Amino acid sequence: MTGIDITTLDYDALCDLRDEVNQRILMLKKAPRLRLEDSLRLFEDTKTALTERGLTWHSLERWQWMEGEVRFWLNPIDQTRYATGWFALEDLIAWLSDDGVIVRSASHGADIPVQWISVENDRD
Repeated sequence: MTGIDITTLDYDALCDLRDEVNQRILMLKKAPRLRLEDSLRLFEDTKTALTERGLTWHSLERWQWMEGEVRFWLNPIDQTRYATGWFALEDLIAWLSDDGVIVRSASHGADIPVQWISVENDRD
């Protein structure tokens, strides 16, 4: 079938393979002109795959028609690594592999100076 002997893979390798297969299936399902109900069904499949991958959010339920496509509101729990905003289904699928516009660059926030003040109001 695929030439992959899964009996030789350990647990982590199997999980990685599962995640890659899920992402590939979602990409193949995504067509340029999906009907709304098909987009919402694929969105639910994507949420399931994100959950299996361990990606979490405060909010990923709302959708809206924006700029000629359906976009989804994402408010991720880890906001230092991931952006909040309206994203296309392709962006959510790319997030599965820790890629795309949702993933913040390593330098995000590095140019913002932070000054800590102790409880005694003395600067550290």
